[in-house]
Parts: sequence; structure tokens; C-alpha cells
Amino acid sequence: MIRRGFRRLLYLFQQRRLEADLAEEMAFHRSLLARRSAGEGASGAAAFGNATLAREDARRVWVWRWAEDAWQDVRYAARSVRRQRAFAAAAIAIVALGTGATTCVFTLLDALVMRSLPVERPDRLVWFGQPAFSYPVFREVRDRMAATEYADHAVLDGIFGWNIDRAYVDWNGRASDLQPTDVLEATGEFFSTLRVGAAIGRTFDASDTDAAVITHGAWQRHFGSDASAVGRTIRVGTVPLTIVGVAPRGFFGVAPGLEPEVIVPVVGRYGAGSSVFTSTTSAWLHLMGRLKDGVTLTQAEAVLQTVWPRVLEATTNRNMPPDRRAKYLGRQTSLEPGRTGFSRIRNQFGDPLRLLTALVVLLLAIACASVANLLLARGIARRQEIAVRVAIGAGRARVFRQLVTESFVLTIGGAGIGLLLASWAAGVLVRVIGASRESVVLDTAPGWRTIAFSVALALVVSLVSAVLPAIRAARGEVGAGLRQNAAAGASLLRRWSAGRALVATQVALAVTLLAGAAVFGRSLARLLAQDSGVDAARVLVVFADAAAASYKEAAQRDFDLRLLDRLRALPGAEAAALSWMPPISNTMGNWTQSVLIDGITRRDDAPTVYFNGVSHGYFETVGMRLRRGRDIADTDTVASPTVAIVNESLARQFFSGQDPIGHRITIGKAASRKDLEIVGVVQDAKYRTLQEPARNIAYVSIAQVEDVIAGRDLFAEVRATDLAGVGAEARQVVRTLDARVPCRVETVADRIRESTLTERLIAGLAGVLGAAALILACAGLYGLLAYAVSRHSREIAVRIALGARRRSVLWMVQRESIVLAGAGVAAGLGGALALGRLVGSGLLFQISPADPLALGLAGAFMLSVAAGAAYLPARRAASVDPIVALRYE
Repeated sequence: MIRRGFRRLLYLFQQRRLEADLAEEMAFHRSLLARRSAGEGASGAAAFGNATLAREDARRVWVWRWAEDAWQDVRYAARSVRRQRAFAAAAIAIVALGTGATTCVFTLLDALVMRSLPVERPDRLVWFGQPAFSYPVFREVRDRMAATEYADHAVLDGIFGWNIDRAYVDWNGRASDLQPTDVLEATGEFFSTLRVGAAIGRTFDASDTDAAVITHGAWQRHFGSDASAVGRTIRVGTVPLTIVGVAPRGFFGVAPGLEPEVIVPVVGRYGAGSSVFTSTTSAWLHLMGRLKDGVTLTQAEAVLQTVWPRVLEATTNRNMPPDRRAKYLGRQTSLEPGRTGFSRIRNQFGDPLRLLTALVVLLLAIACASVANLLLARGIARRQEIAVRVAIGAGRARVFRQLVTESFVLTIGGAGIGLLLASWAAGVLVRVIGASRESVVLDTAPGWRTIAFSVALALVVSLVSAVLPAIRAARGEVGAGLRQNAAAGASLLRRWSAGRALVATQVALAVTLLAGAAVFGRSLARLLAQDSGVDAARVLVVFADAAAASYKEAAQRDFDLRLLDRLRALPGAEAAALSWMPPISNTMGNWTQSVLIDGITRRDDAPTVYFNGVSHGYFETVGMRLRRGRDIADTDTVASPTVAIVNESLARQFFSGQDPIGHRITIGKAASRKDLEIVGVVQDAKYRTLQEPARNIAYVSIAQVEDVIAGRDLFAEVRATDLAGVGAEARQVVRTLDARVPCRVETVADRIRESTLTERLIAGLAGVLGAAALILACAGLYGLLAYAVSRHSREIAVRIALGARRRSVLWMVQRESIVLAGAGVAAGLGGALALGRLVGSGLLFQISPADPLALGLAGAFMLSVAAGAAYLPARRAASVDPIVALRYE
């Protein structure tokens, strides 16, 4: 058995030599038989028998018959593709579109959601789900659960805290070249818990306070892969750190989608005496750990729930009010599998990618129906060829296998092109996702899983699209197929023929995609129609990071004020102001406070109050209208009574029916207590994003809350008509003041686009997929009707010859289109309602997934386009010349 298998494998590589040996051996035996039979009067050929049959019998020892037949089918399919290039190009293009879109989404899901972290045994990692914790909480959890001599229940082999922040990194001492980059701040247990070593140099541990490890990509970009980079000093923010090692190639940390350039210890980043290490209310660390060998996630979770109350009790602030202390002690957490890490990029775009998966699956189904329709029409055109094959002895199963193989060759070609398109499209999507200030890094190069998925997808598409056409073609009547004048196209006009069913399916799926595109488009339109409360078209935001140039607190504020004076003096500037948070702050953070009203009424049940520090002229600069009272004035300083301006939402919430001017808002406690007198009411404006509801916002003078906002540079807002020109001048102003200070200039409109990135991405992709589905559905409808008209030209000619008006012929074909499209639209709207219930309203803004206007628009648009697609075949049918058509027949 083994020897026979070896001979068959040998034949694949030495076919020519073995065939030559066989021919030589058969010639030798033929000559022997000829000499032996010469005296008997018989010919050598007659004595030898059928030479072809003998050769086939001998070859069966060398080859697997099924493999040889399959190879013959593949070669015939390739020749068929070369003969019918237009058909093959159409089928391959459709398959490439469907599989390319599906593979593109799979590539992103694989890179962002499914791929394991590049560390040793990532399946043993866990993360604590809240997801952010203070440093004292981290310390308590580490001491109670990690494998140390202090641990009460050592179920973890290590635990670390980490955070990714944006900071200016000075790599080469040229401060003017500084650009903000992602910095991974980690506790000393980071590398040991992940079990990651350095490619060059070493990693840091808990004893290092001034060390830094750079990623492999940063080492190549900034140091040209020079090993002498280890030992150099870089500046992260204002802190000098020494490079002690280079991380391995491909290691990006534990947050897929983000690739920080430098990894630093938290102690070195903030200093050992920083309040971030003692504050229990500053939640900024994500926690991950590694399970000890033999410990399951369930066991570790049970231990965590046992020690968690003690962790909270040990870290609570004894001076907290009872209600806030009870709220703190009621916090919950749990252990989650950490194999794929934890990433805010995944949290932001994970749901949109899953939705996109559902949409591209629908597009793939439309592509399968389109290819099946093409194969069905091609099978009808090949009825005579197939009938001849069957008539001379070919089995119907053999014919079926040949037709499926031809489909497989087409889909493999389309899937190969789709794989290339997917890699390119995935890269484009990553750049779109990373179009905001936060850079996104994902490996979208085709890996083995992506290639395997693409091949499996091609097999599925081949089977789904080829089975029905192959069955219909293989079952055809031999006699009818051999007759040249048989009505080959009659089946296309039957009430529920396969072609009609496939086209109706395409229309239904296309309507589902169009309805989704309409719903998401209307959601985006409603979102963009939201009033931001500021004049986004005429306001620039200028951020000069003096802290990156080592300015201290007093010098920072002096720099900000000098910058404000210069900006106000620019020729194209109409107004300028400073603020602690810019309009539409996005990921820049926020400032929230619990408040007392008039010093006595605590409103714990009220929404949180958001604060912003602003300078004189802020409201005029950003275009916010003052409803009553006065503006922040230059005379509102630390020596004068502390004042505040509240927005309309806060006034309604706390002073319903009353004039809030003259009332007081109290923030802080003890020495940090501030009583803010309300001196004005301003219109509502968005604080962070367009999506948020109306916030309760209070604006205070930056001069009066310097103790709260100290240590951070302020944003400057400039109102102008020529934004590009004033923006360039603003950059020059910053360089003139201090060339070391990095500067970023953007418009408020840019910030709004950044805050609506997810919605714009979903709406745009849904629109593209809907358009592709519409094109495929209309092409299928057009092809079916055009084919039917060409096959039934004699019938149409007879109708016209007997007196039928051309208008009635035109309507006959149009009616076919409307019936098909109407059936598909009805089914598609039902599918859209079902899909809407699955999607829900989480990704929509102030609109229902079953929005009747969106569904109606999708259905009406599909019907109108279907009528347009049927017009040319209908016009061709109405233009048939009876004499010419009947003479031809």
C-alpha cells in the first residue's frame, strides 16, 4: 500500500519519463508478440489488443483516477475562462468585490479583536474590568493577590498597572521638531509579568526610576537601528530618561491598535512624590495580571471578590462624606480574559466593525446570487454542449463536477484579487480611523489566517453560487439540448424560475443594505445638524505646550498671557481668548465638581456640573451669546470676589423659574472651598462631543482658579475669517515667543469632525456597501431581462405582427421588472427591520433602526432604479422588427 502510494506521488513529478518508459515497454512487447504470431498468420496489433486501453490500465497503477480527473477539470476550466473573457471578467470582478469586502473586515477584526498579544502564553493573562483604578488600589491588589511574601491569596504570578498618554518626546535635542506621541506608562512589574525581554539592552523593573525602553519601530525611525541608542538620554515631557533597552520587533504593549514609541516607569514619569501615587480618587491605571500555573480564571475571580472589599476599605478616604464613601465602597470589578489585551481603540470601533461584518456578509450574499445568475445563464447557453457530452457517455455527476470546478476556478481568481483589495482597503480604513489626533497602528498585511479565511471564503462562494446552476445544467433533457432551435430561454420567463428567484434575492438583500445606509445617513445628518453652541466655521484653537519646553507654572501662565496679547494683535484676528478646555474637548478630558447651592443645598441627585476656566472675551470669541448678566472681566482676579457664569441648562436645573444671578455655587471643601457668585447666564454649548446631551456647565475666571488648573497650558481661541492665514500667523507668533515650544493649530470644525469619526465611518461605509449592492442588483435585473428579450425575440415579433402595440410590449417587460423588484423590496424591508432589531439604537443618534422615512426612501429608490435598469431591455423589445426576426428564425 505504501509502495503504491509512493509510485503515485512519484508520477506527479516524473510524468514524462514514466510515460516514455511505458511507451518503450509497450513497443517492445508489441514487437515480441508480432514475431511470435507471425507464423500463426495473426497481426501483432491484434495479438496485443487495444493499445490505448492497455496504456490506461497501466497508468492506473501510477495515478489516482480522481486526482487526474480533477486536474483535467481544472485545465478545461482554465481554457474555458480564456475563451469567454467577458464572462470570466464579470464573474471574477463580482467575487473580488464580495470576498474583498468580507476579507477586509476580517483583517481588521483579526488585528484588533481576535489576535493574541505578542507575549509568552497570553492565554494566562487577565485584566481587571472597571477599567481604571488609582495607584493605591493597584498597590493593595498587588500585595494581596500576587505571588509575593505579603500576598494573602497568591493566585497571580504578577500584576502590573499601565496607562497610555500623549506626550512630547525629545529624541535628539531639537525641541522645535517635537511631535506628540503615545507613551506607555507602566509599573515596574510590566515586563516581568508579560515575560517579555529586550531585543537590545534590558528592560526596567520596580527599582528603575529614570529608565525608558523604546519600541523597535521607534528605534528604527529615530536612531536608524543603531545599537548605540541604548544609553542615550531622551526627554519625555519635561523628564529626562535614559534608554536602557529596545523592545522586541512586533511588541506594542497590551493595547491593540496603539503602538507607543516609548515605555517608561510611572515613578520616573511623574516623580516619586507626585499626588497620583497617593490619591484614591484619581483613576488612571489599567490593571493586568498573569494567573499562576494551575490556577483557573474562576478560582482567581473568587479570590478577587474575597479580597476586593478589603482593598476598598484600605484605600477609602476617611474624610469623605458618608454618601460618597458608601458609593466608593460599593464599586465592583471582575477578572476578564486578557489574551487579546485591552484597548480603547477596540472599545470605540469594535461594535462598528461587528456591524460592518453583518453588512459585508449581506454584500457577499448578493455577490453569490450574482455569480449564480451568471452561471445559470451560461449553463442555458451551453445546453447543447452538455447534451452532447451526456449523449456520448459522460455521466451527469461528471458533468456536475466539471461545472462546479469551473466555478471554483473563477472564485479562486476573484478571491485572490479580493485578498489584495482587502489588504489595501484595510490600510485605508486604518488611516481613516487614525485621522484624529490619536494614531492607530494595526498590522493589515495578509497573514496565514487571513489567507486561510480568503481560501475558505472562495470555497463557500464557489459551492453556494455553483450548485444550483450546475444541477439545472446537468439535469437538462438530452433531446431538447441537441435541438438547435429549442426555446432555451423559456425557463427565464416562468413564474418562479431560478433566474427570477436569484434576482429577487439580490434586490431584497440590496434593499436591506440600502435601508441600513439610509438609517445611518439620517443619523449622521441629525448629529451634524446639532447646534454645537459655538461658531465652528470661524474659530481657531491654538495650543502652545510651554510645559514641553520646561516652563514652570508661573512661567507657563505668563507665556499664555503674552501669546494671547500677540494673537489679539494679529491683523486677521477679530477676537481672542484663553480657556482651560477648548470647545468640543473630545479626549482632552473634563473638569467636574460636586456643588452646593447657596452654601446649604446639596444636590446629590442632580447631574454632574462641568466647569471650564476662561478669560475675558471667551464667549464673544467662540460665538456664544450671553443671555443675561455680564461677561468674565479682566478685573475678576484672585483679589476680587470669585464669580461664575452658568449655562441655561444649569440655570433650569438648579433655579427653575428664578433668576440665578446673585446666587452662589460652592465647590471644594475646607481650604480649597470656593464660593462662586453667579454673574451671568450664557447659551448652552457642547462640552466634549456633539453626541452628548445638554450639560450643566459653569464658566469661571482662569485668574481666580489658578490653584485648580495650575501646571497645565491653556488653549487659545481666535475668531477670524481667514482661518488658514491666521493659523499660519499664529504658528509664527509661537515660534517668535519661544522656538522650543511645540504648537498645534486646528479649527473647531476639525474638532467636531474628530468627535463624529465613528458615525461618519459607519455612514460612509454603509453608503459604499449599499451602492455596491444596488449596482449588483440592477446589473442582475438588467441581465435577466436582456437575456429573456434576446431569447424571446420570435415571440415578441409574433405579438407585434399580430397587432400588439409597442407600448404594450414595453410595459410587458417593465412589468416583469416591477414585479421582481417589488417582491425583492418587500422581502428586503422585512430583512431591514429584523437587522435593525439586532443592531439596536446604540450606534444611532436620535433615530430608530426602523425609521419609516429611511425605509421608505430605500424601497422607493430601489424601485425607481429597477425601472431604469429595465428600460433598455424593454426599449429593445419594443423595437423588434417582426419581418427581420421571423425571417431569422
